[in-house]
Amino acid sequence: MLKEERHKLITERLSRDSHIYVTQLSEELGVSDDTLRRDLQELEQQGMLTKVHGGAIAKSGISLRFNERLNTQTVIKQRIAEKTVALFNDGDVIMIDGGTTNLEIAHQLPDDKQFTVFTNSLPIALALSEKPNIDLTVLGGHVWGPSQVTVGIQTYEMAKDVYADWSVIGVSDLHPDKGMMTDDREEAIIKRCMLLQGTKRLTTATAEKLGTARAYHVASLGEIDFIVTEDDRVEWIKKNWRIDNVI
Repeated sequence: MLKEERHKLITERLSRDSHIYVTQLSEELGVSDDTLRRDLQELEQQGMLTKVHGGAIAKSGISLRFNERLNTQTVIKQRIAEKTVALFNDGDVIMIDGGTTNLEIAHQLPDDKQFTVFTNSLPIALALSEKPNIDLTVLGGHVWGPSQVTVGIQTYEMAKDVYADWSVIGVSDLHPDKGMMTDDREEAIIKRCMLLQGTKRLTTATAEKLGTARAYHVASLGEIDFIVTEDDRVEWIKKNWRIDNVI
């Protein structure tokens, strides 16, 4: 099989399964493990995948720009937000970072309960600013335009002094081995800091974010208490990722 044909098959397989294993695929294609590893190296250099131990995983094609994602998958995000908000109790302290699904969570916070909210998201701060039942604090810092969040040392110093009942952290990619990931180093640092300040830690993910990866690690799946996703992916994740904390 020609190299170009192998590359085409590899990308098609990643599109279908989100991951491949060197030993398994090299046997299927009738090439050596070293040949397949070179193929993966070339495809990674082209930005087509991310190499991991023993194989490769799909690279997410999801835009990181907030405005480009704002009006996509609206019904799905509303359902994920509904399941998330049902977990909160009156009086909870919530640490929530940026993202369009997290913005929907903010919109759905009920008016008949009191919440204390800390956020580094400008859209979430604006959405909650006039709600009388929300005690709102915005984590200051440098504004990262694509995600419309604050990052940097000021944000970090404020976040690390907060002890929250819940940390609700948006995710660019969620992978069974590599965990939560994002594409910007500074944003990854703030996401991790905010996540660890929660007694209960939660992330949300629509289906296209599952099994993909970006450049910077935020947290392992073992550090997350709840993964909230689309209804029809819950049992699939439990079975294939062998975890139970999915709703």
